[in-house]
Amino acid sequence: EGGLAGQHACRFEFMQSDGGLADFRNFSGVRAILSGPAGGVVGCASTSWDPNERTPVIGFDMGGTSTDVSRFDGHYEHVFGSKVAGVLIQSPQLDINTVAAGGGSILVYRNGLFYVGPESAGAHPGPACYRKGGPLTVTDANLFLGRLLPEYFPHIFGPNEDQPLDTAATAKLFNEMTEKINAERREKGQPDYSPEEVALGFLKVADESMARPIRNLTQARGFETASHHLACFGGAGGQHACTVAASLGISRVIIHKYSSVLSAYGLALAEAVKESQEPVSADYLSSHSRLQK
Repeated sequence: EGGLAGQHACRFEFMQSDGGLADFRNFSGVRAILSGPAGGVVGCASTSWDPNERTPVIGFDMGGTSTDVSRFDGHYEHVFGSKVAGVLIQSPQLDINTVAAGGGSILVYRNGLFYVGPESAGAHPGPACYRKGGPLTVTDANLFLGRLLPEYFPHIFGPNEDQPLDTAATAKLFNEMTEKINAERREKGQPDYSPEEVALGFLKVADESMARPIRNLTQARGFETASHHLACFGGAGGQHACTVAASLGISRVIIHKYSSVLSAYGLALAEAVKESQEPVSADYLSSHSRLQK
């Protein structure tokens, strides 16, 4: 609070993991560990839920390193204890499932299997197409297959941050990886893959890893996945929304005009919350004791 001295006269609030804003004087860091994803849930609920239609919405927030999924059916679902990065956190938070697959998740072929993440290329060096010598990532696979169009991206890549996405570097790495994969497959008498099939294979792995936590939020709790709408947001969400929706039987994908910054938009839409507790003192009598009397 020392760094916030002099702010007492103005409204200054922090987002918490439970989807509410707290005044900085009542704020605790442990209650804001999932504040970013929580902002996305609030933004999704505020923009994609139709109170008249009342179709439940699945929030699909795909960023650079991970994907957060949530469910909203007119009320927020909270949990009061969860394990984050191996640490048990006992504080109210929105029920958000996170999977380590995002636009920057690194593609690895190992022991005959395609792996997507959990390692991420991050912002630096970033994907191979960012012109900083990065590894192949989900973003590169989308670029290689024509799902990302360089002409729609700003020229902010390379050492001087003035160049477009590098399709040549991505194609070179996919061709090299395909040669290694095919050499291994020939030894086993298996047919060769084309570089496009390799890229598509990685995207299918990413799609399935993101569909799994959605099934946990729906089918595992007795809800039919196909009866939901998929609200897609986050920087990479639009690249995978249709394939994820198709694998889950969802027929409608909702993409808000602020979908790339919906977590930040949710911060502006969130309401201030205050938690209070009070003790209760009462006599407890079981039905058995009353019968005895």
